[in-house]
Amino acid sequence: MLNIFKEIINLSNVNSGFLEFILFISTLLIGWFSGLFKYVNKRPKFKIHIIEYPTFGCTIYLENTHNGLPVHKTAFSIYLEITNIGNAPASIGEITLGYLQNDLKTKKKTKRNWVRESIAKSEFFYTFPNSDKVKVFPFLKQPTRLIDSQTDTYLEIGKTTNGIVYFEEKQAFGSFMPRLNDDLETTDLIIKIEDAFGKIHKKQFNVKMIDPNLALKVNPYFAQTDNEYFIVKNNILTVE
Repeated sequence: MLNIFKEIINLSNVNSGFLEFILFISTLLIGWFSGLFKYVNKRPKFKIHIIEYPTFGCTIYLENTHNGLPVHKTAFSIYLEITNIGNAPASIGEITLGYLQNDLKTKKKTKRNWVRESIAKSEFFYTFPNSDKVKVFPFLKQPTRLIDSQTDTYLEIGKTTNGIVYFEEKQAFGSFMPRLNDDLETTDLIIKIEDAFGKIHKKQFNVKMIDPNLALKVNPYFAQTDNEYFIVKNNILTVE
């Protein structure tokens, strides 16, 4: 064993220049791979927070039927706060919302219907009781006409943005409506946000399904982007 250690020491002394060269190259390679690894792992990461109001869903029954079943429209207002907690900037891309169908299957076997974001015809607002003051909520993507505000959807590292994303499904019938949870007031949703690199960020949450009359007070054109069924005209805000 002692002879083996002596041989290693002798080889090191004789080839010290070569060993230094090997150590130099190894250091360069380790540094290069470390930098490459950090570069490859530079990715945005969106933290999604749901602001409670005016976040809600609503299914409105229309005055017609299809194959003997009542026709309805479902729409959602989701007030999002999005923070980039990753290590690379990115823009907010397509946003989709998925709800569970109201069928007879168990919750685990029920499929989700996915709805793409839609354009809302009118702003969402809140009228304070016993006051002439009105709060107008900003949209995340589309311009908000009634306030001088344009949300920036390009998120630098650590930047936060917020606004309403509106989803409106086409006319449907039967089980093509959100399934209520056991509390009979909320429904289970998943929201997916795609960034500029194609990565999907998602969040699962519950949202309250409210009465159509309440929905129309918040937005008189709620669930009526495709067609105006009924409008609470006295609640419509106008731009002077």
